[in-house]
Amino acid sequence: MDIVLHLLLLFTVLYTLVALCFFFGLFRLNNQPRTAETPFISIVIAARNEADYIGLCLHSLKQQTYPSDRFEILVVDDDSTDDTSQIVSSACLDNLHLLSVDNSFPEMAAKKRPMSVGIHRARGEWILTTDADCTVPPTWVASMASYMAADIGVVIGFSQLTSRSFFDRLQAYDFLTLMAAAAGAAGLGMPLAASGQNFAYRKGLFEKVGGFRDIAHRPSGDDVLLLQLLRQAWDGRIAFAADPGAYATTHRPETPASLWQQRKRWASNAAYQLRLNPIFFSYIAVVFFINALIPAAFVISMTDGRYTLPLICWGAKILVDLFVAGKGIHIFKRIDLLIIFPLWEIIQIPYTILIGLAGTLRGFAWKGREH
Repeated sequence: MDIVLHLLLLFTVLYTLVALCFFFGLFRLNNQPRTAETPFISIVIAARNEADYIGLCLHSLKQQTYPSDRFEILVVDDDSTDDTSQIVSSACLDNLHLLSVDNSFPEMAAKKRPMSVGIHRARGEWILTTDADCTVPPTWVASMASYMAADIGVVIGFSQLTSRSFFDRLQAYDFLTLMAAAAGAAGLGMPLAASGQNFAYRKGLFEKVGGFRDIAHRPSGDDVLLLQLLRQAWDGRIAFAADPGAYATTHRPETPASLWQQRKRWASNAAYQLRLNPIFFSYIAVVFFINALIPAAFVISMTDGRYTLPLICWGAKILVDLFVAGKGIHIFKRIDLLIIFPLWEIIQIPYTILIGLAGTLRGFAWKGREH
């Protein structure tokens, strides 16, 4: 079984190199040029059964310091069966527009349909997205706009999860590490991932790639997959907004069951990245295989007692994880999550294996719909 140990050593080296690249990329985030321009921005929010959250989201948008005549808010009701549309209609915002999916864009799957409706109606030079269960600081639009320089086509924003319980903190830590990796990759000029909770791109660039047309059949990926299409079509830079004034916060921690469905939805796009971004697919594969090979190597070592190599490889992974997570925690000011690190290094192994397999081989539920 030496082949397993050799593979573990190979993937440990690859994982370490990638993690160190992310780590050094995080140091470059504050070197990005900013602009004082105030482009007209269209904020697009897809909402399906968001009555519990949409009011808070709109209230935070009402507090924006960005000139109110330089942005609009487009909320697209995706066939909600609760009071979402009534809450939006009663909001006192002059630049707010409530839209409905109606019969528009029937070829689009899941969230891409309401997003397509909103972007089609948008008047802004820039599209800025967030989720209905998110709130943003008063400086959000202004801070994101400050990254919209002439040579920038996409701005990736940071988003985080509020954490009230220990399970919430586990989710928040997991998501923070994903955002730290995304920020580090963007800092290197190789953007890999984004979150629709805080994401901006030029409308003209969106139209240039045909919108969601090439990924219309995918039930997920209105952010990560779209980023790959935009990246391919843009010759300039893609920025990561590291300014704390640009952070978004989601207030809906998942239950264990809903977290399982959410992460399966995210993982379902992994294989599709082979077509859109082979580098990103390779990174995903490295993460999966190092987490699969570590326990496999320990099991094999039980037969001969040679635990040295598995321990070294696991230790190397833990060390570079600490570099990236620690830097991300420092930049994004989430020191409260550091306590999760030791436990997460254990949980992450079975978690990554199960989510990776389930997301690739099985379907998932989203917003009451099966995919």
